[in-house]
Amino acid sequence: MKNFLLSIFLLFSFTVQSTETELRVVTEDWPPFILKGQEVSGIVTQNIREILAYTDIKYSIDVYPWARSFHLATTNPNVLIYSIYRTKQREAKFHWFCPLYKSTPIHVYKLASNKIDIDSLEALKSSVVGIMRGDNSHNYFLKNGFEEGVNIDLSSNEETNLKKLIKGRVDVVIQSRESLNYRLELLGAKELNLMPGLEISKGASAEHCMALSLNTKDETVIKMRKGFEEWQKYQQ
Repeated sequence: MKNFLLSIFLLFSFTVQSTETELRVVTEDWPPFILKGQEVSGIVTQNIREILAYTDIKYSIDVYPWARSFHLATTNPNVLIYSIYRTKQREAKFHWFCPLYKSTPIHVYKLASNKIDIDSLEALKSSVVGIMRGDNSHNYFLKNGFEEGVNIDLSSNEETNLKKLIKGRVDVVIQSRESLNYRLELLGAKELNLMPGLEISKGASAEHCMALSLNTKDETVIKMRKGFEEWQKYQQ
């Protein structure tokens, strides 16, 4: 009987310990930085895996539309989200770890054949901007006087926005050059001539970060901080 009770106790202890060290990692499909597949990959995902390798934290990585990933990270404990830009609006919502990857400038892009002015916010207000719901650019344009259903057209992902641009349903999209080139090739449209305009994220504001949900256990935050610091030692 004693042995049976001891076995139950040890099994329970192991289960609790395993649960305590589990971390849910959420992200979006953002090629080439984050690639959705049978196993999530990409340049930035590799950095995430390297950082977590310095910890004993068990984790899983799930890819969702950005708005869902962001909602999960702001409403649940023990959730790590990447890549995320660090902004004033988001600052108090997370435990931050930056930079996870170098700055990736984000520009407004239009078809070269479209003669609209895209070099200023004021000029863009007369155009329809294709934006991913809940993205940093969504907040940026709302803050600067743009309106959903008027000059903001929302989609759940950037691939849909790009298709809308090609079909003329939106005038501009918000992309990084690397991601834009990758998506155009996937769509069989790599010869399409797109022109950049207004830059909306640059320098430190365009650095990739990862962030832990606020209610994450202190022990996990400490482990992640140590793992991140160890990983940083080997970055140039």
